[in-house]
Amino acid sequence: EFVPVIARLVSVSTFATPSQWNVATDRGDTQFILRGEEDIRRIGHGRLLITDNHGMQYLIPNLDALDAHSRRLLDRFL
Repeated sequence: EFVPVIARLVSVSTFATPSQWNVATDRGDTQFILRGEEDIRRIGHGRLLITDNHGMQYLIPNLDALDAHSRRLLDRFL
């Protein structure tokens, strides 16, 4: 199944949901709408699965491996 891996969070439009996320993935840069914080699921030690408003899923395989900027943005939603 096609699941892009998020390498970096570039920006988030707002820290309230819904919000637009601009991310860099292993498939290229993209943007999506996060409907709610419940669409970010922990799926194991340091792994996250994010589902956008169209049902597309994105994987963060290692939360600790993200750069500081990305972790700060993501921490607002966890």
